[in-house]
Amino acid sequence: MRGPEGRPVALSRSRGLRFEAGAVSVLLLALALQAGLGMRLLNAAYDETVHLAAGYTYLKTGQLRLNPEHPPLIKQLCALPLLALEPVMYLGDPAWASEPPQQFGFGYRFLYANDADQLLFWGRLPVVVLSLVLGVYVFVWARALFGLAAGTMALFLYALCPNVVAHSRVVTMDIGLACFFVMTLYHEWRFVRGGGFAHLLGTGAGLGLALAAKFSAVLLVPAVVILLVVAASGPSCGRPPAAGSGETARSRLFDPWPLPGGAGIRLASLALAASVVLGTATVLVWVVYYLPSDPLFYWKGLRTVNQNHDPLFREYLMGEFRAGGWWYYFLAAFLFKTPVPTLIALVASVALLRRRRAGRWLDEAFLVVPGAIFFGATSALASDIGLRYVLPVYPLVFIFVSRLARMLRDHRAARVLALALGAWYVIGAVRIHPDNLAYFNELVGGPENGHKYLDDSNIDWGQDLKRLKGWMDGHRVEQIKLLYSGAGPPGYYGIRAEPVTAREWEVHPDPGWYAMSTQMLIRGELIARERRKQTNWLSRYRPVDRIGYSLYIFKFD
Repeated sequence: MRGPEGRPVALSRSRGLRFEAGAVSVLLLALALQAGLGMRLLNAAYDETVHLAAGYTYLKTGQLRLNPEHPPLIKQLCALPLLALEPVMYLGDPAWASEPPQQFGFGYRFLYANDADQLLFWGRLPVVVLSLVLGVYVFVWARALFGLAAGTMALFLYALCPNVVAHSRVVTMDIGLACFFVMTLYHEWRFVRGGGFAHLLGTGAGLGLALAAKFSAVLLVPAVVILLVVAASGPSCGRPPAAGSGETARSRLFDPWPLPGGAGIRLASLALAASVVLGTATVLVWVVYYLPSDPLFYWKGLRTVNQNHDPLFREYLMGEFRAGGWWYYFLAAFLFKTPVPTLIALVASVALLRRRRAGRWLDEAFLVVPGAIFFGATSALASDIGLRYVLPVYPLVFIFVSRLARMLRDHRAARVLALALGAWYVIGAVRIHPDNLAYFNELVGGPENGHKYLDDSNIDWGQDLKRLKGWMDGHRVEQIKLLYSGAGPPGYYGIRAEPVTAREWEVHPDPGWYAMSTQMLIRGELIARERRKQTNWLSRYRPVDRIGYSLYIFKFD
């Protein structure tokens, strides 16, 4: 049998499969290389000091005492490779014995009493793996919805997104949550499209893993239930398969709810499906928590969220400081830190959505409803300290915009524009490496101006001590005065550093070299406003150099 161009269908399909496998492999390799090469240059980000130590104590002692404000799963996964290394862990440390434990003190001593770089390398690898798994889900879901080209486009956007790369190489919960978030929704979508009981179990497993990864996953529970209700009560949403999607003709017969009958049967099937999902998730969370006897164990952990956050802390946005933050903080951060090509694609996709057939509304709901719930609730409830809190929304955005790939087949102008935007996207990814954490788009002047808009984990997480040492060696600076916002010890990396005194920071610096953390300089602006001190160095002095975007170098004679 031959296709419309006279080529054997089997040969064309074989070539398509090879292209698919090649494209996916190249893009996943690009993501792995960005994460792997970058993490070797960076010392521990502030939160990693606690998370890696906490995970190791969980595995060795079976006690979840350290860092209870986050569920244990990601910490456990990251600590698994450390079991083969057998690092020193001193449980006689007063920081461990105190009640509650002093988690940062214990984590600091655990990490730097051992080979910190080795522990960090192996501890970060599970996060890289989770990011790669998430990339596969992004590709598979976009391909199923819009075709092979769309799957490749979605994975391209995912693998080169600076925000994804930045958090794919640190021991934190954000990429893990995003992975299980998308896993849950994908399997639920497959189930309501007639995919069978295995996908219902996949939904429950994804939800359980998400809940065991980060407490903000509780926002996924209402989204899952709402989508089940909508699918069960709505009209038939059967549809023809997308061209090139790999779906069979059997897909055309799928109704949103596979069971026949009236409202009573649908209601019963809804209750059964919700019970399976929530029951599977509950059992999985219970196992991850080491089978606790207290039925309120998860609720008690949830109550500890943000317990170490000062309610009077002044959060920062666009040069202003405010206790309690802004309702639009995460929207602003999304606009500042999302690459412009992605924003253009998002606007075009929303415009294109108005032209879609009504029969596809359920597919759109699985992308829009959970993202809107998560983004809106996070904006209302979370501390304004980092875009990473809404990271699970990004994969849904990439899948949503991948619908544009279909336009490339029919419009030459669209192909030219796509090539230009794709080149812009690649250049941005290359230029920011390895400073992906500090990425800001061209709308705000790029990462050079990032400190004017956001702070904390958006730009400076104390990650550049190793690079500071390299800079000092290259410039033959034997000693430096350091004002640093991270948790790492400068001496561990061979840095001869003196702390910046209050007089030097607030009045006038003595002669010498100074390395000043971006986070501290931003906070210095607040001090200058409130206490009339001279701590706003970026407005008073011109730095002579910069280490990434987290440390500024000053020289005074």
